[in-house]
Formats: sequence, structure tokens, C-alpha cells
Amino acid sequence: MTHVLVIDGTGRGHAICDLFVRTDPSVTVYYGPGCDALTDERIVPVPAIRVDDPRTALEFLATHPVEFVFVSHIDALCAGYTDVLAAHGHRVIGPSRAAAALEASKERGKRFCAQHGLPTAEYAAFTDAAAARAYVRQRPYACVVKTDGLTPDGDGAVVCETAAEAEAAVDAFAAVQGEDLLLVVEERLYGREISVFALLDGDDYLLFPTALDFKRTLEGDAGKNCDGMGSLAPHPESSPALLEQIRRDLVEPFLRGIAAEGLSYTGFVYIGAMITATGLRVIEINTRFGDSEAEAVLPGVHSDFTELCRAVLRRDLGNSLLVTDGLVRCSVALTQGCVDPTDPAAAPGWPFGPFTTGQPVLGLAQFPRDSARLFYANLRADADGRPVTSGGRVLHVVGAGRTLTEARAQAYRRIGAISFPGMRHRTDIAAAFEAGSQLPAGAEPAVVETGR
Repeated sequence: MTHVLVIDGTGRGHAICDLFVRTDPSVTVYYGPGCDALTDERIVPVPAIRVDDPRTALEFLATHPVEFVFVSHIDALCAGYTDVLAAHGHRVIGPSRAAAALEASKERGKRFCAQHGLPTAEYAAFTDAAAARAYVRQRPYACVVKTDGLTPDGDGAVVCETAAEAEAAVDAFAAVQGEDLLLVVEERLYGREISVFALLDGDDYLLFPTALDFKRTLEGDAGKNCDGMGSLAPHPESSPALLEQIRRDLVEPFLRGIAAEGLSYTGFVYIGAMITATGLRVIEINTRFGDSEAEAVLPGVHSDFTELCRAVLRRDLGNSLLVTDGLVRCSVALTQGCVDPTDPAAAPGWPFGPFTTGQPVLGLAQFPRDSARLFYANLRADADGRPVTSGGRVLHVVGAGRTLTEARAQAYRRIGAISFPGMRHRTDIAAAFEAGSQLPAGAEPAVVETGR
């Protein structure tokens, strides 16, 4: 029996654990801190592990040896998990702390793109609000204003229509950050976003299926950006020609930049990009898989993921293949909204403001596993072992089918059997793509070869 340790505690982390146990019947996954509401006997939560403290993982590993550790949470990567565990002799997959700065600092990520030939929007970085406002007024285009660092709910970017909106965003960030202000102001791009994923071994890569993430909080893609309200995989514009463009213009320049800077990078990279009228443009670099895209992409992977990880550790990924099932998947996030929407004093709910956790979740075990998939995020077991909410995005419901209509129907049918006080979700995830033609299964090849 093989044991591995996954460092995460999100729906993405659950999807990665599920990928291990689904594709390798001999593996047991320790999942730290994980989710103690999980009931899979081969996914073992380790709540004593903290994503911000690699010493907690070292203490666990001292008595629970594993073949390797897979670090997939950005807070853990920024805390130097990969560096610390490797320094203590553990085999570990994940970018170093220095490489994780490509996500942790938007200015660092933009500078990396500019220096290594990844196409991106024109931008400038500022530590002075007045200078940022002046820059906005001088631009002949609409802007996006981003705070430099990580934000807890993925709401660190404000997409603006006018200069006045952009100046207001600058002032809002300045009011919160004070003397620590660091902003990126960039040209607003127009087109359709695409989430690009690749598994890296330090020399080579394996391209994973693409996805479309729905980041806006409200129906009709309204409201502010958040961590994501759902995803569609594969991306509706995916084609062999687009995949080749992704390799040439995004992934391979990224690898060359990593090598040129001597950064230690294994594991997933997630390049958020825009398909514009003039080609692909990078929006941001993320040094882990997307969440909620992982829940829509990873269930379609059928290659033995333990073996792929071994190939990463051998730096031999170039001899591997990624086998996928070619199905369409639609993921919908269930979030903690108002417990009593009729109460004018009730909290507005995630991600708008404070919310009340500890709400009992019903209906998680009423349907067979093959009808739809559930990936646990902010769930925990109460004193009686019953699942209750513990954060903003509670769980992700994923439907699959030969067409988008089938996938959406599976997801929303399963959602209809789940309930908890204040449950909120978007009812229109991927609905716009049902009009006209169906998104066909197999929009991406069933076998995706390595990039070299």
C-alpha cells in the first residue's frame, strides 16, 4: 500500500485526493488539514496540519512516512512548504517559495511575463495612490486595478468601465493598505477568459484540459469577482489549433522563463488568460491548480496520477500520457448566504460580508456517486459527526455528460437534493453556451501528449 500526503483543504484539494484514489487502487492519501466531513476510507484527513506552518507537516511525517508530498494550496506554497520539507529529506511536489511569488505578487507575475515573452496587457505598478490615479487618467483605455498580494476571497481585482471607477478602486485599496499600498493598474482586456493548466517536472510538462471559470458572484456574470462560482470543462472554444497556440505562446515561454531564472518548480501551473481578437493574453499566473476548475477538470482524468507524480519526481514526464474521458463537466459552487434573508439585520453572506457558519448540510448521500460528484470545501463534522458549513464556499457539485445540457442537468438535479440554511448558488453557470449548438464531448482529445 502506497501513502502520499496532500497539503490543502479546499474543493481543489478534495478533487486532487479523489484523483489519486480513483486512478490508483493501491494508494491511501493523508489530507492535511483536509476536511473531517469526508467519509472515503482512503482519504484520511489530518486536521493537525496547518497550511501556514510546514513544521506541523514535519511532525506528522515523523510518525507517518509517505512516498511523497503534494503541496497544492497557495498559502502553503508561500509559507515555503516545498522548501522546508525538501530540506528535511522528503520527496515533495510543488513550486518553491520563490516560484510561488509569481502568484503571491501580481507585480512579480506581470514582470515575469514581460521579461520572458508571455503576452500580457500593458501595466504599471504603484506604491502611491496619487500616481496611480494620474496614470489611470492618462490611459486611452479602461483599466483593471489589482492589489498586489493574495486576497482571501479572490476579490483583489476590480474590472472598471471608466477612469472614475478605476480611481475609486485605487482609493479603496489605499484606504485598506495605507503605507503598505502596492497596486497594479493594467489595460482591460476584452474577449473570453480561459484557464490553462499544466503539470511540470522541472524540465517538461503535460498539458491538462482547459476550463472556463465563472468568477462573478451574481447571475448573468454580475457582481464582484470572487474565488469562483462554478466552472465548465473543457473550455467552449477549445480546439487543436488553440491548444497548439497555448503551448507555443503560454506554457513553453513560461517554462523557459522558469529555467532562465533558476526557479525550482514542479507540480501544477494555472495560467489565467484571455482569448482576444489579437491572440492570447495572460491575465495572471497561479502556481497551483484552479479552484473551482479542478473540480470540473480532474474527474475526467483517467491516467494513474500516482505514476504521473513519480514521473515528475524522476523528471521524466516527457514519456507520460494524459488519458481523459472527453466528457463535458459543469461545476457549481454552493455558498453560505444569509441564514434568514427576511431579517434586515442578517449578514449578507459570502463573499459580500460576514456570514454565519455551523449550518447543518442535508442531502449529501442521497444519490449514487455516478449521477454527480461532490467535492467538499468549507465543510466540517460537528460533535455528532454530521456535516455543517465552516466557510464561504461550502461544496462544489459537478455534473458530467456527453453534452453541456446533460452536464448542467446532472449538476442542478443533484443540487436540488442538497440544503442548508442560507444556501446560495448561481443558477446560470454555463447556461449561455447551451443556446445554439451543444458543446460536444471530445472538444479536447481523449489523450493529451506531453509538450516536448
